[in-house]
Amino acid sequence: MKKVLLIAALVFAGYGVNAQEGFFAKAGLSSVNAKVDLGEFGSASSSETGFFIGAGYNFEVSETFEVEPSVLYSIVSDLNSLYIPVMAKYKVADSFSIQAGPQINYLLEDLPEGEFGLDLAFGIGYNFTDQFFADARYAFQISRGIDGLDLNTLQVGIGYRFQ
Repeated sequence: MKKVLLIAALVFAGYGVNAQEGFFAKAGLSSVNAKVDLGEFGSASSSETGFFIGAGYNFEVSETFEVEPSVLYSIVSDLNSLYIPVMAKYKVADSFSIQAGPQINYLLEDLPEGEFGLDLAFGIGYNFTDQFFADARYAFQISRGIDGLDLNTLQVGIGYRFQ
């Protein structure tokens, strides 16, 4: 995992920063809802809350459109995960944006063939200043190597853009 985070940090750091783009760090609350299909016995679900930390880079494509890849490490109860969202952000107003995109998640647990998952995430973001921002995102699991296991994630965080 340390290698993945180091490589991601080096890739993000390799790009120049201007007034519209920037490297950022963020942290916040992470809530995971797990649902397990028990076959003829129905299903069981539980929800746990923890926290996440991470970093990313915000690319401005146009005045109203941005792309934001990031790497987030999440600790929720005894479930450690690595999230790699690539969010497309549309600025509805100067400080407010809506966002959507794919998110890869990797469970850092010993699960045979169930470590990787693909989610579809959507959310909102608000820029308090050019540096400080907040966002909230919900991700629905699309696929995972373990049949009958669905993990959906809500993340609410604050961040700082290094400009």
